[in-house]
Amino acid sequence: MRRTLLRLVTVLGIALLAGPFGPGTTEKAQAATSNGKIYNKDGDIVMAASFNSGLHYYHEHENASPDKPNFFQVMDKCDDGESPVVSWTIEGRAVDGWSAEDCTGGLLPFKLYSVETGYKESVMASVQWHLTAKDADGNQLGSTNVKNDWAGSYTDDGSDLYTHASIYRDEYDTDGDTLVLTIVPTEKAKGLDVAAIVDSYTAQIWDHVSDRLTRPGTVTDDQTESLYKQLWCHVRFNAYGILGGHTWDLEAERPNLDWELVTEDIAIHGCNWGTTEDQGWYSRPPIDGGDPENLAPMVDAGPNVSIDEGSAVTLKGTAADDGGTPATEWTYTPGDNVDEGAVCTFADPTAPRTTFTCTDDGTYTVKLTADDGVNQPVSDRATVTVRNVAPTLDVTVPVDWDVHRVENEVPVSASFTDPGGNDTHTCKITWDDGSTSNFPAKESRCDSSHVYDHAGMDTVSVEVTDDDGGKDAAERMVVVYDPRAGLASGAGTLDDGLGFTALAKYATAGSTAPTGAVKLSVPTATGRLTMVSTDLDWLVITPDAKAAVKGRSATHGFLGYLESGRFRGVTWPLSQGEIPPTAPSYDSTPRASWDLDAAQPKPLRTGLTVIDTGWLPGLPQLPAPLGDTVGNLLDTLPALRLDLTGDTAARPAQRTSMSMSR
Repeated sequence: MRRTLLRLVTVLGIALLAGPFGPGTTEKAQAATSNGKIYNKDGDIVMAASFNSGLHYYHEHENASPDKPNFFQVMDKCDDGESPVVSWTIEGRAVDGWSAEDCTGGLLPFKLYSVETGYKESVMASVQWHLTAKDADGNQLGSTNVKNDWAGSYTDDGSDLYTHASIYRDEYDTDGDTLVLTIVPTEKAKGLDVAAIVDSYTAQIWDHVSDRLTRPGTVTDDQTESLYKQLWCHVRFNAYGILGGHTWDLEAERPNLDWELVTEDIAIHGCNWGTTEDQGWYSRPPIDGGDPENLAPMVDAGPNVSIDEGSAVTLKGTAADDGGTPATEWTYTPGDNVDEGAVCTFADPTAPRTTFTCTDDGTYTVKLTADDGVNQPVSDRATVTVRNVAPTLDVTVPVDWDVHRVENEVPVSASFTDPGGNDTHTCKITWDDGSTSNFPAKESRCDSSHVYDHAGMDTVSVEVTDDDGGKDAAERMVVVYDPRAGLASGAGTLDDGLGFTALAKYATAGSTAPTGAVKLSVPTATGRLTMVSTDLDWLVITPDAKAAVKGRSATHGFLGYLESGRFRGVTWPLSQGEIPPTAPSYDSTPRASWDLDAAQPKPLRTGLTVIDTGWLPGLPQLPAPLGDTVGNLLDTLPALRLDLTGDTAARPAQRTSMSMSR
């Protein structure tokens, strides 16, 4: 009868032999059935093999002869020019092998083979094996790594109560396994009401099997007693009017229950009891049936694959059966690293080859189950690694060079998309004045606003981050002016030959555009280009005495950056737009930032700059000792170099920066 095993870590400590055999490196066995698969470069399976230890296959599927223990089941893709070869060695025996020609011309895409090793000994023995694909000339086309397993012990020297018995390894947990004693009872043992003689029958079977099979020394006395109680339960099971299965399987990992629980709850636990920790019972009793001529299907979930979240990945599953194509179904299990709420879908969950899509990153186990309608369903698993995809941000407001008056709200409007439908997001806006806004995204948006306390050219950074650390960001530069910020003026030359004069201020506290004039004499390859402003668009004067003025002449746009003893001039044809292009026709500091804080104006070769951060009507007098107006002073250039910065009693917030160079 088929058992669904509880999964617990093994305490038996049976070691696998790790010596290499054949090509490649060695791998641990996968419980009682170790598997090997070969794929082509496109990820499609070419052939597969599995080793069935002891009576494991007979116990699982019923539809095989108990006289065929320790055998391989091989699946080969037909008409691909590749032939399967299985090679193996069993402890104490020489290397054996089996091969078959490529199947051709059949109605089915795959063919199944049953390959007997012939091992029918009373002691478990180590097995090493591998599967190889070869062409018609015997050239190797591919191979699995070497698999380590155990050939189960076996006896067919039965009695009137059982016919065959075997001890083999079987899965009890993903991290361990257990020893299983499988006994094939006779009709006498499983068909009579043996309530009165259960103790006698159990002892007869136990003693007979114990004499013929060697139990590994790692089985403890407590586990031995549990095995005996399980056997007693199987013998006693018939008295409840439920037909017993074709095998009695006894797992060493099952806890050693009190006899009271074993004898009184048989109809509930069906001799397959759970752990002492969870007080669990199995409600599915042993079952019977099956045609011994029909082999169980073979199934392959395909190779492990990776994909971005929200995208579809192709699962290249395969299922084959000696009676035709079996029915198949996909299921999945999210791993521990998957966030709650993640959802995955199969394009067609009943098709072996289909696509798989998930709304969140992490590791998922997909399982393909094949059912031929005769045997117990069989399954295979693959791992799908879903990678996180960062959100994509779109900032619509502000746009670069947006102009705002100080103390007015500067809005930010930004949306984002993310293929990870299960992700959550946070927004961060850095306003470039020392303040930052952090808040959860709402309806895939990062919208906010900010009020600047003083003028500046501010680079606003908008960033969205998903809950897995993926992020996207964008920057927009905004111009914030203060019409109360005073005056910027200067005249001089730079080392590259640029000549300039500039004078700009806001006439009133309510002005939206500055008054003044800017003249630039720009060196060119053919001489000099001189332009005089027709309009000034804006003027920015920061509290730390940096200034920028933007305007246009009849044919060109221009920017002037002023600091104490420094100037940067930028010009471009107005045919290229109202804001400077990436590569303007002239820039005294090429490729520097447009942001005033990082504009990098050049030192003056000759000249003067004056930046007054406090606003008064009219053109102010310069501080002592110069005692003259800026206009008159410009006429005296070149004269001397002097930097002055000072405050006046009448304007405590005013800051004046002045520099003359010769």
